Amino acid sequence: MDLEVSQTGVHVQNGLTISSGYGHRGDPAALEVGPTGLAYDQRRDILYVTASFENAIYAIANAGHIVADGGMGYRIYQDNTHLHGALAMVLAPNGNLIVSNSDVINSDTNQPSELVEFTVDGQFVANRPVDPAQGGSFGMAVTATRHGVITFAAVDDNTATLQIWEVEAGQ
Repeated sequence: MDLEVSQTGVHVQNGLTISSGYGHRGDPAALEVGPTGLAYDQRRDILYVTASFENAIYAIANAGHIVADGGMGYRIYQDNTHLHGALAMVLAPNGNLIVSNSDVINSDTNQPSELVEFTVDGQFVANRPVDPAQGGSFGMAVTATRHGVITFAAVDDNTATLQIWEVEAGQ
Protein backbone atom coordinates (compact mmCIF):
# COMPACT_ATOMS: atom_id res chain seq x y z
CA MET A 1 0.00 0.00 0.00
CA ASP A 2 1.12 3.50 -0.74
CA LEU A 3 -0.19 5.82 1.94
CA GLU A 4 -0.35 9.58 2.16
CA VAL A 5 -0.31 11.08 5.63
CA SER A 6 -1.69 14.59 5.90
CA GLN A 7 -3.41 16.85 8.41
CA THR A 8 -6.73 15.34 7.35
CA GLY A 9 -5.64 11.76 8.04
CA VAL A 10 -4.15 8.74 6.32
CA HIS A 11 -5.23 8.10 2.74
CA VAL A 12 -4.57 5.03 0.60
CA GLN A 13 -3.11 6.13 -2.72
CA ASN A 14 -2.95 2.64 -4.22
CA GLY A 15 -2.54 -0.96 -3.17
CA LEU A 16 -1.68 -4.36 -4.58
CA THR A 17 -2.41 -7.86 -3.34
CA ILE A 18 0.85 -9.78 -3.63
CA SER A 19 -0.21 -12.98 -1.88
CA SER A 20 -3.51 -14.80 -1.25
CA GLY A 21 -5.16 -18.21 -0.95
CA TYR A 22 -4.38 -19.05 2.68
CA GLY A 23 -6.99 -20.87 4.75
CA HIS A 24 -8.71 -19.21 7.69
CA ARG A 25 -11.47 -19.87 10.22
CA GLY A 26 -12.94 -18.36 13.33
CA ASP A 27 -11.66 -19.74 16.63
CA PRO A 28 -12.98 -19.14 20.18
CA ALA A 29 -9.47 -18.96 21.66
CA ALA A 30 -7.72 -17.03 18.89
CA LEU A 31 -10.61 -15.07 17.31
CA GLU A 32 -9.33 -15.91 13.83
CA VAL A 33 -6.87 -18.53 12.59
CA GLY A 34 -5.22 -17.58 9.32
CA PRO A 35 -2.16 -15.86 7.88
CA THR A 36 -0.66 -13.64 10.56
CA GLY A 37 3.09 -13.07 10.63
CA LEU A 38 5.20 -11.43 7.96
CA ALA A 39 8.97 -11.11 7.64
CA TYR A 40 10.65 -9.47 4.69
CA ASP A 41 14.19 -10.28 3.61
CA GLN A 42 15.14 -7.16 1.68
CA ARG A 43 18.48 -8.57 0.55
CA ARG A 44 16.84 -11.60 -1.10
CA ASP A 45 13.52 -9.81 -1.87
CA ILE A 46 11.46 -12.57 -0.25
CA LEU A 47 8.37 -12.06 1.89
CA TYR A 48 7.76 -14.87 4.40
CA VAL A 49 4.20 -15.53 5.61
CA THR A 50 3.04 -17.58 8.59
CA ALA A 51 -0.08 -19.52 7.66
CA SER A 52 -1.62 -20.66 10.95
CA PHE A 53 -4.43 -22.66 9.33
CA GLU A 54 -1.96 -24.63 7.19
CA ASN A 55 0.51 -24.73 10.10
CA ALA A 56 3.25 -23.77 7.65
CA ILE A 57 5.53 -20.97 6.46
CA TYR A 58 5.44 -19.76 2.86
CA ALA A 59 7.79 -17.58 0.81
CA ILE A 60 6.84 -15.12 -1.91
CA ALA A 61 9.79 -14.48 -4.22
CA ASN A 62 10.41 -11.03 -5.75
CA ALA A 63 7.91 -9.57 -3.28
CA GLY A 64 9.23 -6.03 -3.64
CA HIS A 65 8.80 -6.14 -7.41
CA ILE A 66 5.68 -8.27 -7.85
CA VAL A 67 2.98 -6.71 -10.02
CA ALA A 68 0.17 -9.28 -9.58
CA ASP A 69 -1.11 -11.64 -6.92
CA GLY A 70 1.51 -14.34 -6.42
CA GLY A 71 -0.86 -16.74 -4.68
CA MET A 72 0.51 -18.53 -1.62
CA GLY A 73 4.08 -18.62 -2.89
CA TYR A 74 6.00 -21.75 -2.04
CA ARG A 75 6.06 -23.65 1.26
CA ILE A 76 9.44 -23.55 3.01
CA TYR A 77 8.59 -25.06 6.37
CA GLN A 78 5.90 -27.35 7.76
CA ASP A 79 6.69 -29.26 10.91
CA ASN A 80 3.87 -30.67 13.04
CA THR A 81 6.38 -31.56 15.74
CA HIS A 82 7.42 -27.95 16.35
CA LEU A 83 4.73 -25.76 14.74
CA HIS A 84 1.49 -25.40 16.67
CA GLY A 85 -0.31 -22.58 14.91
CA ALA A 86 2.43 -20.32 13.55
CA LEU A 87 1.63 -16.75 14.55
CA ALA A 88 4.20 -13.93 14.61
CA MET A 89 7.53 -14.13 12.80
CA VAL A 90 10.85 -12.28 12.67
CA LEU A 91 13.89 -12.55 10.45
CA ALA A 92 16.84 -12.97 12.81
CA PRO A 93 20.20 -11.27 12.14
CA ASN A 94 21.69 -14.69 11.25
CA GLY A 95 19.15 -15.06 8.40
CA ASN A 96 16.98 -17.65 10.17
CA LEU A 97 13.29 -17.21 10.89
CA ILE A 98 11.78 -17.32 14.37
CA VAL A 99 8.06 -18.03 14.77
CA SER A 100 5.80 -17.86 17.81
CA ASN A 101 3.22 -20.64 18.21
CA SER A 102 -0.35 -19.76 19.16
CA ASP A 103 -1.07 -23.36 20.29
CA VAL A 104 -4.45 -23.34 18.47
CA ILE A 105 -3.38 -25.83 15.80
CA ASN A 106 -1.87 -29.22 16.64
CA SER A 107 -1.21 -28.13 20.24
CA ASP A 108 1.25 -30.13 22.34
CA THR A 109 1.19 -29.84 26.14
CA ASN A 110 4.88 -30.82 26.17
CA GLN A 111 5.74 -27.77 24.01
CA PRO A 112 3.59 -24.90 25.26
CA SER A 113 4.07 -21.31 24.10
CA GLU A 114 7.06 -22.16 21.93
CA LEU A 115 9.25 -19.93 19.83
CA VAL A 116 10.69 -21.95 16.94
CA GLU A 117 13.81 -21.11 14.94
CA PHE A 118 14.47 -22.64 11.54
CA THR A 119 16.46 -21.84 8.43
CA VAL A 120 14.87 -20.33 5.32
CA ASP A 121 15.65 -23.68 3.68
CA GLY A 122 13.31 -25.41 6.14
CA GLN A 123 15.72 -26.95 8.66
CA PHE A 124 14.69 -26.89 12.34
CA VAL A 125 17.27 -25.14 14.56
CA ALA A 126 15.84 -24.74 18.09
CA ASN A 127 12.76 -24.03 20.17
CA ARG A 128 12.20 -22.26 23.47
CA PRO A 129 9.07 -21.69 25.58
CA VAL A 130 8.07 -18.22 26.78
CA ASP A 131 5.51 -19.57 29.26
CA PRO A 132 4.83 -22.99 30.86
CA ALA A 133 1.14 -22.78 29.86
CA GLN A 134 -0.47 -23.02 26.42
CA GLY A 135 -1.15 -19.87 24.39
CA GLY A 136 1.52 -17.57 25.79
CA SER A 137 3.78 -16.87 22.83
CA PHE A 138 2.59 -13.94 20.77
CA GLY A 139 4.51 -11.03 19.20
CA MET A 140 8.28 -10.69 18.79
CA ALA A 141 10.93 -8.23 17.71
CA VAL A 142 14.67 -8.47 17.09
CA THR A 143 17.35 -5.85 16.55
CA ALA A 144 21.10 -5.94 16.05
CA THR A 145 23.37 -3.03 16.90
CA ARG A 146 26.67 -1.98 15.37
CA HIS A 147 28.33 -3.03 18.60
CA GLY A 148 27.47 -6.68 18.03
CA VAL A 149 24.61 -6.92 20.54
CA ILE A 150 21.40 -8.63 19.46
CA THR A 151 18.24 -7.79 21.39
CA PHE A 152 15.32 -10.19 21.11
CA ALA A 153 11.95 -9.49 22.73
CA ALA A 154 8.92 -11.76 22.99
CA VAL A 155 5.46 -11.14 24.42
CA ASP A 156 4.02 -13.62 26.91
CA ASP A 157 0.30 -13.17 26.28
CA ASN A 158 -0.66 -15.26 29.33
CA THR A 159 1.00 -12.87 31.78
CA ALA A 160 0.94 -9.72 29.63
CA THR A 161 4.70 -9.35 29.98
CA LEU A 162 7.59 -8.69 27.65
CA GLN A 163 10.67 -10.89 27.93
CA ILE A 164 13.92 -9.40 26.63
CA TRP A 165 17.18 -11.22 25.89
CA GLU A 166 20.45 -9.58 24.87
CA VAL A 167 23.33 -11.60 23.43
CA GLU A 168 26.53 -10.75 21.68
CA ALA A 169 26.53 -11.70 18.01
CA GLY A 170 28.25 -15.00 17.38
CA GLN A 171 27.20 -16.63 20.67
